[in-house]
Amino acid sequence: MVFAAGLFAFTSCSSDDDGNGDGGGVSSNCQTYTTSFEGAESVAEYCDNGDGTYTVKNEAGEEITQDIPGEKTFDDIIANLELTGNCE
Repeated sequence: MVFAAGLFAFTSCSSDDDGNGDGGGVSSNCQTYTTSFEGAESVAEYCDNGDGTYTVKNEAGEEITQDIPGEKTFDDIIANLELTGNCE
């Protein structure tokens, strides 16, 4: 749904550099994805888990972990988000 909303909305991404590591010595690789549609803004955080999965956390704190498909990388996921707007 986030991708569909992004097609019709202003979007932006920004890097999360606050070091929300998992305690295993690996720092998180997170991007914040913001959409704005008809005056309503929505923010989600996309984080690479480093194990072939990524987690999306919405404003309500709900988290969904998904597999990174096939030959794709986390950077490919972020690049697809960037196609629908600006990333800084």
